[in-house]
This record gives sequence, C-alpha cells and structure tokens, in this order.
Amino acid sequence: MEKNKMIQQTACDKKCAHGDCVTPSSMVWLFAVGSVIGFVLEGFWSILRLGYWENHSAVVWGPFCIVYGVGTAMMYWVSAQIANKPILLQFAIFALTGGAIEYLASWLQETVFGVSTWNYDDHFLNIGGRISLQMVIIWGLLGTAFAHFVFPLFARLLEKMQGRWWTFSCVCLASFMVLNLLMSAVAILRWGERKQDIPASNRFESFLDDSYGDDRMESIFSNMEFLK
Repeated sequence: MEKNKMIQQTACDKKCAHGDCVTPSSMVWLFAVGSVIGFVLEGFWSILRLGYWENHSAVVWGPFCIVYGVGTAMMYWVSAQIANKPILLQFAIFALTGGAIEYLASWLQETVFGVSTWNYDDHFLNIGGRISLQMVIIWGLLGTAFAHFVFPLFARLLEKMQGRWWTFSCVCLASFMVLNLLMSAVAILRWGERKQDIPASNRFESFLDDSYGDDRMESIFSNMEFLK
C-alpha cells in the first residue's frame, strides 16, 4: 500500500515537473485562492503598519486582491516549467516575472482607469514608482519559497479536484469572477466621472451612482487614488 502511494506520488511529481499539472481549471482556482489570501495578508499588514484593518479588495464583490491572484497563478505556472532548474536561476526568473506582473498591473490601472493603488517612489532603484529593486527581490524570494513548499501541495490538491462537480464549480467561479471584474471596472470608471462632475446619462449609470456611490467605493478601494 505504502509502495503504491510512493509510486503515485512520484508519477505526480514527474507530471508536474513537465508542466502537465497546469490546466485552465487549476489557473482559475489558484487565481481565486491567491486573491483571497492576498486580501487577508494586505489587511493584516495594514494592522501592523497603521494599527487598523484596511480594505485592499480590487473588486466590488468579495475579498479579492487581484494582483495576488494573478501572481499566484503565474508562480504556479512558472514553478511547473522550472522545477528542475538551479535555485538561483529560479530566484531570478521569479523576481523578473513578479516584477513584470506588478509593473504591468500598475500601468494598466493608470492607463485604463487613471488610478494608482501603490507607489514605490520612496524605494531605492524604482521604475516610475511602479516597481523597485526591493519588491523584485521580495517577488524572487516568495516565488522560490512557493516553488519548493507550496507548489507540491497545490499540485497534489488540484489533481484530486476532478469530476463533474469540480468542473461545474470551476465554471461558476470563473463566470462570477468575470462578471465581478466587469462590474468593478464600470463602477470605477463611473466613480472617476463623478469626480469630474459628469452627471449620469442613462439608467445604468444612475444605478451605479445609487449602488456604488463615492462613500462605498472609498470603503472598498481604500488605497486607490485618481491621478487626474
């Protein structure tokens, strides 16, 4: 019995080492779980830094910090591709990947919505306040630790999440997150219009004004700043 278990585990490890354990459903689950974990971590970091809980959600429905979800899914995918690489090379790849994700997320926020939710202008060797040497190193350390300690656990867990019920749940979760992101995007855009004193021009914009007014948006996106 124990021998069969070891054989199955070895087969799973070899499969993941070749990236075969990366599937669309695994990316959805990792994105969602990583977003929730990021929300919690940011909240506790606010308590340590500021003395009180601060909401760091990136969507209007639920406790999801999107950049952490993207980072978690990407770390999982990268871990599967570089499982047999030297640890220093792994660190470098995770550092560059994490830095690129954070920079791109910051650029998209500013370009699409005209907002910013973090700024590293006070960090040594930063690029436009979007990313810095300090954060790149942290991404490298987190990614390397993820690859060696968290990735094997996730790979085994996700391998067990098979069957119709899990597929149905994954489709529901993905659909909810897509709708959540779309609603969040239009709510933020309308928030920006209100700051420019642009009145609602249709029923949907009036609905956004009533349901996602300035006070509610400020409580959800407590660290978001409009740049214009």
